[in-house]
Amino acid sequence: MDKLLNKFASIAVNLYPRLIQWKKETGKKIIGCFPMYIPEEIIHASGMLPITLLGSDDELTLADQYVHPYICQLVRGNFGLSLKGELDFLDGIIFSDFCLTVQMISDIWIYHKPGGFYHQLILPKNMSASHTKRYILQQFNGLKKTLEKLSGRDISESSLKKSISIYNENRKLLHRLYQVRRANPCLFRARDMATVVAAGMLMFKEEHNMLLSELLYHASKAIPLSDGKVRLILSGYLCDMPELDVLDLLEELGAVVIDDDLYVGRRYFHTLTDESINPMEALVERFVEDVPCPTKLNQKRDWADYLSDLVKEAKADGLVSVALKYCEAHQYDFPVLDTSLSQGGVPNLMIESSHRGATGQLRTRIQAFLETLGGRDGN
Repeated sequence: MDKLLNKFASIAVNLYPRLIQWKKETGKKIIGCFPMYIPEEIIHASGMLPITLLGSDDELTLADQYVHPYICQLVRGNFGLSLKGELDFLDGIIFSDFCLTVQMISDIWIYHKPGGFYHQLILPKNMSASHTKRYILQQFNGLKKTLEKLSGRDISESSLKKSISIYNENRKLLHRLYQVRRANPCLFRARDMATVVAAGMLMFKEEHNMLLSELLYHASKAIPLSDGKVRLILSGYLCDMPELDVLDLLEELGAVVIDDDLYVGRRYFHTLTDESINPMEALVERFVEDVPCPTKLNQKRDWADYLSDLVKEAKADGLVSVALKYCEAHQYDFPVLDTSLSQGGVPNLMIESSHRGATGQLRTRIQAFLETLGGRDGN
């Protein structure tokens, strides 16, 4: 199983050289998607490969010459890669205006890298308004038309239904893997789960499904391991790759991550798309009813309630939530989220990350939190 996990990790870490080689071998087009809310099934149905742009952890980037420094690492990293020409192999990029920073960077990006294929999804923030679904459908149909023009092929209803079915199969397999993780949490490291999900963002889902099925087969034969560690839910990193050394730090300090609320994790696959209705309308429904997020207002989906339920279902001891530095949308929610979780009896720790890894300050705060839950030096 280690060999298979290493394969997922290799795909997630050495992504661009592999994709460039894949494109040469297949002749297929690749579309880069800014994280969150891009209906990848439409791209898949066009015969092109959608990949998620997860940025770069490089502290020094060409982006600093063109934008102010008070923007998140995801945006800085992706824009820096574009300026360096490392994303030139892409045949197009799709932006989603899920926050003010991404809204800003799309125009600057296009100005400094003109001539390519770009599409901007302008999506609503209020999921409860009467016009919301109709407007989202217009946006998704607009994306469909531009992709048909770029790919040179019509996206039929049947092809879209097939893509939705393939994506749903991928989500079901990941749900099964997460159930295995809950039952036997020491079987996988937290970084293993992150790279397994990340790999699926960087390859056709059909291939990822085959790898997941193989992984589940081996996992089903593994001997259950007792841990005696603090059982945590990890939330945050809502639009980018979690820092793997921070995940390692949690385990080093005596915790085990048994489930998560990460973008490169459960948030990416949690909600299935309804296969019984019109496929475009089904994609709209999934967008509206997906997991709670600070960038969307849905009065029926409270984030604190969602996290509380996740903690209870997974029988976790507590929750650690990580916000990216300069992520205003997430950090504005922190005070309310902290209060609601605490009032609901959920022990939680809110921390900020600037993609500098497992710093001494993070170590101290996490260790103190785990001790309150009975970990390591706790009772």
